[in-house]
Amino acid sequence: MNQPYVIILANGLNGLGAVRSAADAGLRTYTLLTSQTDLSAYSRYSQYRFILPANPGVEDVRSVLNQLHRNEDGPGVLLACSDLAAELLGKLKTEGYSNHHLIVPSSETTEILNDKKLECRSMEEGGITLPKTYYELASDTPESFPLIIKPRTFREYAVLGAKNVIVNSQAEFEDFREDFRGKLDRFIAQEVIEGEDDNLWVCNVTFDLNRQLSACFVFNRLGTMPSHYGVTSLAISRENQALRDECAKIGEALNYAGPAMIEFKKDRNSGNYYYIETNPRLGMCNWFDTRCGINNILACTRIAYGNKVAFAPQKNNRLYWNFFGDLVARLEDRENLFAIAFRYIRLLRYRRVAALFYWKDPHPAFRYSCTSIRDIVSRVMRKLRGESG
Repeated sequence: MNQPYVIILANGLNGLGAVRSAADAGLRTYTLLTSQTDLSAYSRYSQYRFILPANPGVEDVRSVLNQLHRNEDGPGVLLACSDLAAELLGKLKTEGYSNHHLIVPSSETTEILNDKKLECRSMEEGGITLPKTYYELASDTPESFPLIIKPRTFREYAVLGAKNVIVNSQAEFEDFREDFRGKLDRFIAQEVIEGEDDNLWVCNVTFDLNRQLSACFVFNRLGTMPSHYGVTSLAISRENQALRDECAKIGEALNYAGPAMIEFKKDRNSGNYYYIETNPRLGMCNWFDTRCGINNILACTRIAYGNKVAFAPQKNNRLYWNFFGDLVARLEDRENLFAIAFRYIRLLRYRRVAALFYWKDPHPAFRYSCTSIRDIVSRVMRKLRGESG
């Protein structure tokens, strides 16, 4: 048959990393986008692009996939880079779609993982250690604060107006209840585990068709955007066998196949690791995986075509850096400018992997810089004016 190829349902940094990782592995790539201005649209490795509607359904995706199957005279490997894309591929798998390889969990598993209430209850039943979790916000009485309130699904981000909200007291919790009266069943709350950003850990993994852990890249977060409760802006690759073992246990408990991003937090007092969440898709930092020797896109492709997955140990003490995102997050968190500068100078001793810039593929970083630096400066100035006024 023809050379193996991948079909990436791309979104933001996740998609850009996946496209670059596929190119690094020598794989031909088709990219499905929901916007002409998505970062992947500017990559030199994304020559073959299809534009989907802004909120695509299964039929929109199936139409493009069937066309590719006819043109290629053989199946490719489907990869999701967003919660919506994972949901769509899960539905295709449930329907028995077979024109392309679907190395993804079942629709049932995806629905569980895309709903925080179902996910956390499932993990508790599987013996995974979670922070204290409250499922019925209208009636539950929290035992301690602060709490992090999370939307149950990505569709509730718009209801909350953010990916999460922190409440620091019973009074703030009561205010939240009042503000979201009638909508409280759309959220869960969890105890905030003590510790700074460097207590956060992420495992980007791939499970094979036998639900065994085939690839695993582990990194320690050093910064997030927004600070403490956001996505990775600064991280370092580090070995952690305890988390590898925990990921293997999670995959078996979920009967999971395909790529996933699994997050943990280490309690600074007890030293215990607490499960935070599993995203049933490629992780945002998958390009970091690849630059450290663990290419999860290649792992998925090898599994799909019936080949073995064998990687050398990951390269540790390499740094992932989203400079502008990390800088703004620290400024908004009121971190001292001199402390930020000193931190960054100390990090220069590590070999770095930029979130956006790659000298073989510079256009996405250039476009991002042109459109984002102005917005970043504007946000900071508004914040400063608000604090001083």
